[in-house]
Amino acid sequence: MFYERLKLLCDNKGIKLTNLIQELGMSSGNMNKWKKGVVPKGSTLSKLADYFNVSVDYLIGKTEEQTNIHYVNNINDINDSNFIQGNIIKGDTSISVPSSTNKSTQLSKEETEILNIYRSLEARDRTKFMNFVFEMQDKTEKI
Repeated sequence: MFYERLKLLCDNKGIKLTNLIQELGMSSGNMNKWKKGVVPKGSTLSKLADYFNVSVDYLIGKTEEQTNIHYVNNINDINDSNFIQGNIIKGDTSISVPSSTNKSTQLSKEETEILNIYRSLEARDRTKFMNFVFEMQDKTEKI
């Protein structure tokens, strides 16, 4: 599934797979592995997903949606005024947000900084950011 999706993306973009591999600094031996059904490691998948502006899930065949709508919708919810319970007050380092148990929890200074960085990103970069976060979450869940 991965190899077929990658070929389709290359065709749609009008580039040869061999040129893509060279452009991204990958080994040409990868193409033969991919033809045989080997799925690349996470960092390679992320690089390819970023290049084509699609989700990793799309590349590996977990979804038919090129951009993971669930992640994009959840990303947009972060900016929704209904999501944030409190306000950042000058000099304050935390805001209140609802937790999964519907109780308010305070964001740490580090969490607030991550949220501020996220908010400063353009939509495409927000999607990349969230894909990275979800990949990290998947790794944590496997441990």
